[in-house]
Amino acid sequence: MEAIKLEKRKYSTDEYFQLLKGSREKLELINGVIRMMSGATRNHNDIAANTFVALRTAGSGCYITASDTAVGVAETGSYFFPDISATCEEPTFEDRGIAVLNNPNLIIEVLSLSTERKDKGVKFEAYTKLKSLKEYILIDSKALQVHAYYRLEQGSWEIGNYFNREQHVEVKTLGVSVPMATIYEGVEFEDENQS
Repeated sequence: MEAIKLEKRKYSTDEYFQLLKGSREKLELINGVIRMMSGATRNHNDIAANTFVALRTAGSGCYITASDTAVGVAETGSYFFPDISATCEEPTFEDRGIAVLNNPNLIIEVLSLSTERKDKGVKFEAYTKLKSLKEYILIDSKALQVHAYYRLEQGSWEIGNYFNREQHVEVKTLGVSVPMATIYEGVEFEDENQS
């Protein structure tokens, strides 16, 4: 497979999926603009894996999937590859040659220097348009820090903040809580090594 060369223009959804099928990189479509996803750091991968395993083994009975499953936001024509997504409803998929989950109740993104602004900004804005979404969790890979956004019935968001290893992150959608120590198991931060 050859490396994809992207033009500076808006792409249709059909063009995006055609490029995605022939790409060795993950591509996201944001309001018609295709962006290549960069490789992840060791901390990012360890945090995503720790969290995924903790949620899968918690026994919630919900469908939980990792970053190879895309999430489609029909209202904006955007497609993303969140680190973890889950639904406690019957999962519905769009058939595009890859798995595209259309009804996530929970989305988890692991933040890195290259993704933080996008995950907190344009992605969160798009995700809020999903009627099925009840919870959006951002896990920092550079510091011990988790922000959980819980959608309330009237449409506003409640925020849960977690900053130490003794706390448990409440994953309300799945009815479980995950220890911060589990999420960050084996993860070292630069400032921890400089004492």
